[in-house]
Amino acid sequence: MENQERVFFVQKNKKGEFETESIWCSIIGENQFKIDNIPFIANRIALDDIILAEFDENENAYYFDDFVSISGNTTIRLFFYETNYIEDTRRILSKYGCETEVLLQKKIVAVNVPKQVDYSVIKHYLDNGEFKNKWIYEESCLAHNIDTAIDFG
Repeated sequence: MENQERVFFVQKNKKGEFETESIWCSIIGENQFKIDNIPFIANRIALDDIILAEFDENENAYYFDDFVSISGNTTIRLFFYETNYIEDTRRILSKYGCETEVLLQKKIVAVNVPKQVDYSVIKHYLDNGEFKNKWIYEESCLAHNIDTAIDFG
């Protein structure tokens, strides 16, 4: 992919182990990149964020260093109990204006909620699906304001 580079993001997971995710980014300047994929593992990163990355000569790879600017987008990860809900969920989220990527072998859908999308509608949908035991979800990069509490009980 011309004018793109994989940037590696390293972080500790909940078990205290290190995980690495490589994300395709557009090269926009010296050591500056724009996030082109929705992250499956990396936290606090969203589609279209602008980042700095440091080149590691020993590994011949770029590693995340810092933010230049944030996009205002929110990244959500859905962890499905069964794969039969995945495509319908992606279709519905697309109708709400969200982009998704799927990692089918792990039953994970990464969701980008653009900054102009009303997050309260998305949150209601996510909470409802979680309440119905279709998935659990995490807000891995929450840039939207949340002012609505919804009770499904």
